[in-house]
Amino acid sequence: MPSPNLQSFAFTSVSSASTLSSFNSFKRPTNAAPSALRSPSPAPLPIELQPFQVRPVAYRILSKKHGLNLKSSGLDLLATYIGRKYGRDWRTKSEPFLDQIGRRWKEQDRGLFIDAQLLQVVIREVELRSSSFTGSVTETPIDIVEDPLESFCPQEFFHVWDAFAQPRWTYNGMRKHFEKASRPSLLPSAQQQVHTLSARYYLLLHRLLRNEEFQPPSFHASNVASWHAITLIKNLLGRHGKSCLILGLLVRGSNGNWWAEDPSGRLELELDNAVAGEGYFVPGCMLLVDGVYTRTEKLQVKAVHHPPAEFRSTSREAYGYLDFMGIGGIGSTPDGRFDLAIERRMVAEEERKVDTKIVALGGDLYLDDLRTLDALGKTFDVLERKPPLAVILFGSFMSFPFYNSGASSRYKDNFDQLAQLLLKYPGLCASTTFIFVPGNNDPWGSTASAGGPVLWPQRCIPEIFTSQVRRALKKAIWASNPSRLCYFSQEIVICRDDLASRLRRNNIRFKSSLSATSDKMDTSPDEDTQADDLGPHADAQPLFPDEKQSEENFETEKMVRTVLDQGHLSPWPSSLRPVISEYEHALSLTPLPHAIIICDPTASGYAHSYTGCHAMNPSRFQPFDKRRVTWFEYSTATRTSTTNSIPY
Repeated sequence: MPSPNLQSFAFTSVSSASTLSSFNSFKRPTNAAPSALRSPSPAPLPIELQPFQVRPVAYRILSKKHGLNLKSSGLDLLATYIGRKYGRDWRTKSEPFLDQIGRRWKEQDRGLFIDAQLLQVVIREVELRSSSFTGSVTETPIDIVEDPLESFCPQEFFHVWDAFAQPRWTYNGMRKHFEKASRPSLLPSAQQQVHTLSARYYLLLHRLLRNEEFQPPSFHASNVASWHAITLIKNLLGRHGKSCLILGLLVRGSNGNWWAEDPSGRLELELDNAVAGEGYFVPGCMLLVDGVYTRTEKLQVKAVHHPPAEFRSTSREAYGYLDFMGIGGIGSTPDGRFDLAIERRMVAEEERKVDTKIVALGGDLYLDDLRTLDALGKTFDVLERKPPLAVILFGSFMSFPFYNSGASSRYKDNFDQLAQLLLKYPGLCASTTFIFVPGNNDPWGSTASAGGPVLWPQRCIPEIFTSQVRRALKKAIWASNPSRLCYFSQEIVICRDDLASRLRRNNIRFKSSLSATSDKMDTSPDEDTQADDLGPHADAQPLFPDEKQSEENFETEKMVRTVLDQGHLSPWPSSLRPVISEYEHALSLTPLPHAIIICDPTASGYAHSYTGCHAMNPSRFQPFDKRRVTWFEYSTATRTSTTNSIPY
């Protein structure tokens, strides 16, 4: 991991007066612990300590042992707190407390400098979450915190985040960390659109710099030529005839040629003799380009690659275990970080519930087609026997684009017929959560796009058309496209997009390409040696086990690698896929989710795992060439998927 930017940890100083006033917020618990948990010794008599008295002890514990720097405001807060809590024996009793503060601070990756504002939060966490410290620090009674996982219902830890309601985190490329942003405005500014591209670039750049292949070797390294250095475009001036590796945005220039852009400049590419790596290469992607800088100020490209993806565990550690989606809920710390102890208990609870399934049906559920309703009835007959946790239905729910003239009543009648069908399965309607994801033909986006790619993120289906279905189902969620599903510690991305057809149409054709075995610059983590979230289930799983490796499976791997390596659901220019820049954080795949369900009827069904992320495509609900329906069942315990298929 690259060395942190010290300027990012420069917090605003807090005066001693404001520090003492903020200390008053540490109130004694109203519900004292039982007498058996209290120390038999009397409470110490508070004393008033000066900061210079506490400085030697704090320096020995926090600075020399933990490598942290204590600011004057933090020292004032520690002197006041320690004097009131430990009294005359503060020299011996405060050392275990300071050691716990240092450990907690480093676990949450709060930076190098300790100031009063964040120190107050850490002290409060230590008081609430620790029943005892090493030594004699338990003289003050502490609340008994009820275990949130002791008595639980799975539905309490199941939540679907709409793209327009997700917590908004923006990446600060200069400070190398995420910041909580305010609610987006109705009309994004030009500066915001530029910031989204800049944030994408720095996210991928810093992810690459954490990769071992892009880290400079130590002084005594034997092979100093085994690492790759990324060069900014502006630094190529005067380096004619030298090889270089750049990371840039692939765009089509005004002269019709391909260019690479980064925050420092742009450079024209000569792709005549370029060799392509794994994946699709389309405009709008951030690519690694290896070549020679010529005297005509162009880059003669030798090889083009996607920036390798990163395991979720590595990304979370780099960003301080931020709880981006609020998955932890009660398991989150006050500053929005995930409590790892509660997360481990959540994972254990997931593994214990081996029968919990999430069903993903295929896309293009045309409710105006009687065959679709017949196929849904056959599917619900099977699911009624053992209701899953959730059923995801992907649009489009109409066979032609929705228009305001005459289509409103017919569109509502289609969902009324679905409601009548659902009433035949009371067990399924009572215990299962139904999630509806819109498609290109659904309102209101299709009124402007006429069935083409709608503006992303796409809002949910209006409530005016779904009243009967809401009455029939106990739990119905009308999600946006895309959305995120959170279950205990797991994060699952669900979206409906014609990804395969768009990739094939806009893919750049190279004269030659590298296979996965001969790709020398494939720096993705080794799935056999690095422990990821999926454990032993990290291999590709074809839709039909008896099917041999084919060109179709190779295309599947290319599609999955392209999306996950880019870390974005829509790596396209606005001309191919218009995106609301204020909500582009909902399309980010950093860190990688545990699973991603991309319903793409233009590709065959697949299940493939890459760098710890399990990617699935239930494809089309009713294939054109056979009277069968297939769906995926995702197991939250094993984090793998299986397929079911029945005739209708």
